[in-house]
Amino acid sequence: MNATFASTAFGLLLGLSSSCFAAAPVAQGVIRFTGSIVESHCTTSAASTGLSLRQCPQGSRGTAIDVARVGAVASVSASDHSAVKVKLLADSGSQGRYYNQHYAFVDQAGNAVTSGTYLITLNVP
Repeated sequence: MNATFASTAFGLLLGLSSSCFAAAPVAQGVIRFTGSIVESHCTTSAASTGLSLRQCPQGSRGTAIDVARVGAVASVSASDHSAVKVKLLADSGSQGRYYNQHYAFVDQAGNAVTSGTYLITLNVP
């Protein structure tokens, strides 16, 4: 009886010890995140003095700005069809979470454009 008891105990001990040292199965699957990271947008103002962008998040740095004249064309002279560009006048720098920039509207000759009706498009990355 001792031999039967000892062999049963030994077999049970080996059976339990091997299951205790077994490696845990690695969980597999896919984790999906949905939603978006929301950052406040820039405060903009446009006047004859130019375009101002205030409190813009640093992530929007590198904004592409396009200016196009809108409204009826009064004449076909070159001054009405000349391209208007923006020229950066002031930048608060890249230090900090937000930045400010001020642009002037200039024609191809570099002269300030202070009147007219224009569509300003900001493309933010």
